[in-house]
Parts: sequence; C-alpha cells; structure tokens
Amino acid sequence: MRPIKEFSLEGKTAVVTGGSRSIGRAAAVVLGEAGANVVVAGRTKADLDSVVKEVETTGAKAVAVACDVRKDDDITALVNETVGTFGSLDIAIVNAGIFQRWASSEEFDLAEWEDIYATNLRGAALTCIAAGRQMLTQEGGGSIVTISSIQGVTSIEGTMAYTAAKHGVVGMTKTLAVDWATRNVRVNAIAPGFIERDDEPLTSNETAIAFVKGHTPMQRWGTTRELALAVLFLASPASSYVTGAVLTVDGGWTAH
Repeated sequence: MRPIKEFSLEGKTAVVTGGSRSIGRAAAVVLGEAGANVVVAGRTKADLDSVVKEVETTGAKAVAVACDVRKDDDITALVNETVGTFGSLDIAIVNAGIFQRWASSEEFDLAEWEDIYATNLRGAALTCIAAGRQMLTQEGGGSIVTISSIQGVTSIEGTMAYTAAKHGVVGMTKTLAVDWATRNVRVNAIAPGFIERDDEPLTSNETAIAFVKGHTPMQRWGTTRELALAVLFLASPASSYVTGAVLTVDGGWTAH
C-alpha cells in the first residue's frame, strides 16, 4: 500500500519553535518522518542537539537554532537562517510557550502576566508575522500552525493570564487566516487538552489524575505523538482547504 501523497512533506522546510521538549520535539520528529527538512528552535541551542539527532534518524535533515521568541531580532535571524540553509520556509509550528502557576485571579502578579504575555502571545505573533512575510514571497505559499490550548476556547479556574494569552492566539490565528486566505498562506490553530509532558510527568500526580479523568470523556492524557499527528495534518497538503480552524485535540474535554 502506498502512502497518501497529500501527507508527504518532501521538499518542504518546517520550523518548530519551543522544539526542545514535549509537543515541539514530537512535532519535529513527525514532520521529519513525513519528509520535511526541520529547523528546531529554542532558547538554548544545547537543549536542541538531541532533538536534531532524533529527527535525523528519520532520514530528514535537521538543524538547531537558538531563538528566544520574545526578541524580534531572534525571530528575524531564525527565518533568515532557515531560508539560507534550506531555501524556503514552508511550515511554521508556533509552539513556544510557558505555563503559569495555578492561582486565584485576585492573587495574580502583574510581572507574571507580562512574562506569559511576552512568550505566549507576543512571541507567537512575532513568529507568525515573520514566517508569513517569508511565505508570502514564495510561489508555494505556506502553512502556519499555532499551538493554543483548550484554554484558548474555554477556561479553567486559576489560570487567568494563560487563558487570556491562549484566547489571543486563537483570535490572531483566525485574523491572519482571513488576511492571507487568497495569498496561499494557511493559518490554523491546535487546542491541546491535557498532554503528557516528557519534562513533567503529570500521571504520577494523583490529584492531577483525578482532575483529568473527571473532565475528559476519554479519561486519559493525550500523548505528544497524538498531538504531533494533528500538527502534520494541518501542516500538510491534506488540509489544503482548511484555514482559520481551531482543531481541539483534547479527548473530548470541550465536547461537554
């Protein structure tokens, strides 16, 4: 049986921000499996070296680029290095983000708000705009996939700043999709539910287990690979008539 050609990324180049761990790492590997050249970006280049090696085991080419999405110059350098190395930027997975501590809204710290905003919304915006500007110059256009959250389409108590930023990512995604719809640049979002993180195994926490099982119809965490396969769909020609969408990957959480 031959693979479905619309899922192939042969000849394409993908950038993954926040690529050193968890969702970003899994996405980089899956995109490599689909045939893309992969540029893995994160704040510390040393943290990315093992990801590059893992992507290369798929037969794909991969490079690591140190990039802090909060810094305009870093984003510009990331795009320039990607194009300089591989000749194009066809796919951008806008994944870099940070979590907030769980706290009642009246206890919230403005400095924490600003840190979450700078990474999760401003950083996502800078990445989307820089990638989009490059894609608009290319004959083949491109696909941008932002990583929001179920907290981008609903809310969870004690997460005001994170929820606000992720709602912002969804709104930005929809607007960019409309702006670029006739110019061959698609922009979509994924809203993950509770995904098992390799750097913080939540399934060892009994309180977290009970919380997720009580709210998720599938009664389990998702895996990073399950999330990465959704990324592949939106990044690939298989979703060529999809733009401005928010794909929930949440075990049914938002179906309530």
